[in-house]
Amino acid sequence: MSDLTIRPTPDQHLERLSLQAEALRAELEAFARTQGAEAPQHLLTSLTQMSHLLRGIQSEVARSEQQRGNLLALAEISRMVNSSLDLQTVLREVMDTIIRLTGADRGFLMLKDETGELQTRVARNWERASLKAQEIHVSRTVVDWVVAHATPILTTNALDDPRFSAQESIIAYSLRSILCVPLKAKDRLIGVLYADSRLQEGLFNEEDRTLLTLFAHQAAVAIENARLFNALAEAYDQTLDALVAALDTRDRETEGHSQRVVRFALLIAAEMAYPEDDLNNLQRGALLHDIGKIGIPDAILRKPGPLDDDEWEIMRKHPEFGRRMLAGIPFLNRPLDVIYAHQERYDGTGYPKGLAGEAIPIGARIFAVADAFDAITSDRPYRKAQSLETARQVIRDNSGTQFDPKVVQVFLSIPDKVLIAEMQNSRRES
Repeated sequence: MSDLTIRPTPDQHLERLSLQAEALRAELEAFARTQGAEAPQHLLTSLTQMSHLLRGIQSEVARSEQQRGNLLALAEISRMVNSSLDLQTVLREVMDTIIRLTGADRGFLMLKDETGELQTRVARNWERASLKAQEIHVSRTVVDWVVAHATPILTTNALDDPRFSAQESIIAYSLRSILCVPLKAKDRLIGVLYADSRLQEGLFNEEDRTLLTLFAHQAAVAIENARLFNALAEAYDQTLDALVAALDTRDRETEGHSQRVVRFALLIAAEMAYPEDDLNNLQRGALLHDIGKIGIPDAILRKPGPLDDDEWEIMRKHPEFGRRMLAGIPFLNRPLDVIYAHQERYDGTGYPKGLAGEAIPIGARIFAVADAFDAITSDRPYRKAQSLETARQVIRDNSGTQFDPKVVQVFLSIPDKVLIAEMQNSRRES
């Protein structure tokens, strides 16, 4: 049988000793009364002092344990926050951390925009419900003070604090405990972290201010890293758009096709619960799937009639050309799965490697259905766009040969009105 005894914590052990000292004093006094005598006063005093001393030590131990727990939580949360480069994820983690560490009822995070104005980026209560704009506005006096002085502010009862007690919004909202600290990156103020409570006075103390200030330093670094990453990703995507535009100038037959296929691929992926972290890779791969055609001679790429066998042999090299063009670019390593395998077929008769079944990357299998759908429903020089139902039937007929049956099943489950809306939107934008 396993030992299920729960060992007391150090502060619980000290409390037990304190209670034992008090009990011993009471027993000593009771015994003395039964003997018609008085207990030695110095002994009673010593037991009382011992009990008080033990309680004092217990309080210090409990406080030290709390500080230790806070520091461990700070280290873990800082690690978690800095593990993501998605800005909105970082902001949510930071906000939830503030409320969890301080026990606040609600909080919000504001960041400066390009013009230097503070904008609320995330605001929620302890239940993670979003705050209304008016709930944030009442605290703007405190925020403005922190921004002006670039230092944290702590008030245990805002209604009695001479700095804020005259503010009508603070009075109307009955704000009591408030803690607000600046977010600084390289000594530059980039925003503020705010937490408060309407019900409890004295909820926050100096240790909370110190802890939150330390966390704010880590959060500011994580936010700046995420911002830089997002800016870099945006620059990358602009570069990709330029590459696709360059291809469109050469291949007028399929102009706008890549942008449309992206939308259909993402629509299918969403229905398949595709990993969110991989959506950017699918998007970039779908956008650049034909980039290798830049390496195909104009005489072949823009030939008005059918290609002969030799010309088809060259055309089939465009996935390899695309792979070579983009190999070595780190942020395109995973999108290359779609670029290189987008002409593979589920039955193994595709190119360039003749992959079959699940050996074909899932992104490429999703892309194949999206690509076919757009091709069928778009105008081409040799035919007019065909109907939605025709596209559905062609894809259904080629399930298990050209297309992954699982992807086909998901595609066919998408309502007509959703596909029609996506088609209309994509054509307006392409």
